[in-house]
Amino acid sequence: MGTIQIELNQDSEADLTYFILRGDTHLIFDNKRIQLALKRLGLSLAGSEPIIKYSVRSQVSVLQRLQKTLGKYDINTNLSDLLKEDVGNYEREQGLFDTFTQKANLIRNNEFDKQPALVSDFDIFQKVLRKSLVRKLHDHQLLSAFHMAYSQNSCNFAVPGAGKTSVVLAAYSYLKSLTEDDPKRVDKLLIVGPLSSFAPWENEYFECFGKRARSRRLSGDTSITRERKKELLYSGNPAELTLIHHGGIDSLQTPIINFLKENRTLVVVDEAHRIKNPEGAWGRSAFEISKEARGRIVLTGTPVPNGYEDLFNLFRFIYPFRYKEILGYHYPNLIDMTKRDNPDNLRVKKFTKNISPYFIRIKKNDLKLPPLEESIKRVDMAPCQREIYDFIETTYMDSFEVNPSGTVRDLLNRAKMIRLRQAASNPALLARPLSEALANDPASDEIDPNAKFADYSDEFITDSEIFDKVRKYYKNEKPVKFLTVESLLREDILPKNGKAIVWTIFIQNAKDLQTYLLSSGIESRLLIGEVPQDEREVIISKFNDPKNSEFSVIIANPFSVAESISLHKGCHNAIYMERDYNCSNFLQSKDRIHRVGLKEGEITRYYYIIANDSVDAVIDQRLRIKIERMEAIIDQDIPLLSRINDSDETDLIEALMTDYARRS
Repeated sequence: MGTIQIELNQDSEADLTYFILRGDTHLIFDNKRIQLALKRLGLSLAGSEPIIKYSVRSQVSVLQRLQKTLGKYDINTNLSDLLKEDVGNYEREQGLFDTFTQKANLIRNNEFDKQPALVSDFDIFQKVLRKSLVRKLHDHQLLSAFHMAYSQNSCNFAVPGAGKTSVVLAAYSYLKSLTEDDPKRVDKLLIVGPLSSFAPWENEYFECFGKRARSRRLSGDTSITRERKKELLYSGNPAELTLIHHGGIDSLQTPIINFLKENRTLVVVDEAHRIKNPEGAWGRSAFEISKEARGRIVLTGTPVPNGYEDLFNLFRFIYPFRYKEILGYHYPNLIDMTKRDNPDNLRVKKFTKNISPYFIRIKKNDLKLPPLEESIKRVDMAPCQREIYDFIETTYMDSFEVNPSGTVRDLLNRAKMIRLRQAASNPALLARPLSEALANDPASDEIDPNAKFADYSDEFITDSEIFDKVRKYYKNEKPVKFLTVESLLREDILPKNGKAIVWTIFIQNAKDLQTYLLSSGIESRLLIGEVPQDEREVIISKFNDPKNSEFSVIIANPFSVAESISLHKGCHNAIYMERDYNCSNFLQSKDRIHRVGLKEGEITRYYYIIANDSVDAVIDQRLRIKIERMEAIIDQDIPLLSRINDSDETDLIEALMTDYARRS
């Protein structure tokens, strides 16, 4: 038994640091097995003292592995004061983990009787919010914010439209009110989210606090260079609210880590299903920066679009030092559970119990929203489209039988599925380069960045007669889905002064549909990736304005705007021209118009256009299975939410007073 003192030394001229090992170092010099184990971590014995080299990005993970390795050989470790300061968040979290977990569990399970101090904590929490917030929270938001503030690191899986942004800002206001010496105090917010979320975060801050935040966007503005972004992150007086796209973290990882070390920051990953892949660039970089955050919040209404494994990286983010003991299962185990286990299986029940203290889920029926209606519009393909579709489907079936895999790395099969969906929607799309569709693939951040789309041939149509019909398709017939969209708008929606959003997977489809509708006298606007963010915000604002008469139809691409926008104030109809297998985008898109804020009696309508005898029906079926699995995993009752008093008639009395004043 011995003790090693771990000290920090940094080479100021390079992005390289190393640990110096002092104390009973003879235990290392005299033991080849220890040397072999430590060499995997970068051990060097060239000098009189052992050193462990590492990059800035891997500091904490190397330190963890170093302590664990030495511990296996009964060697205690102490950290120098300088190192403790440099890895302060790691040290702080090790000490607070049990406290955070216990309190989060008691609050979530509504067990205030087991710790009477929680009642006092809740009273203090409400007092802070009454003083700092100008917005009144709904009961479910208040309780969710209380759980979030006291657990410090948590997931909010509330359905879209439940007010997750307000919940975060309420928790933040409490954490910011704590004294300077409180280890939980934060005074900065770093939001990692889609570009479309930036304006809502800035607007919600104003709605909650009655003042504008000092805000800085690090993504979406091409005029800001990478060097300028680094300057902003290293600033001694940074903005209170910093916003960055999921895909923007990787290139700024080291400056962000340094920013988090210098500022008490609550890091929020909005639409966190986008970082679900632990091997994807977005998932890896989010995990690395999480190690230096003072608090971590994950927000997504669709946390399990594919299976149990989707939760792995979300929990790795909120507890980067302790996630293994929280989850209880490795990533491959969770994949296996998705393939083999039903929700009643013992493994699933254990996994659900393991993660339950760390998340809150407000379900659709908790929101008491007005009703929705869903209808499937089954259409028969016109003769030319039918011939094209049948040819392509028949051609692909032989190769699918040989290799049915459709994972991210089976890009050729994924490309064929895209072509099938295009044929079922609008055969004219088949004449466009396949790379256009692949570039909008929802898994694009998971695909090898060195892969060249040109390597995957566009020559799927080998029959010259069929190819000629594709090339001249618009001369022969109009896509039946275009005709159906026009019919729904002209006969069911526009005559009632209604508005509609039409969802389409393919960018060219959006453009061609807009042209077709305009030729029929129907004005529309596009919400697609190539529309600049500021222009999108203007379009959304006009669309939500009841006085706007310029257009009543938006044609949108779910990869671009399925998240973080609200359209329910002006629109109650959504038409799905086609869908893909991406469950997250589908559910997110639905909740753009069915969310908190709808008036009583307002009916939301979804129309799904499905081409008969095509891939459309298969996608519809598989999406429903995915949704059922997700709901089975996370749609459990949250005891905390039972504190909401349904007999409280305050809102009713306030509404009665408002109505009386109007009538008087």
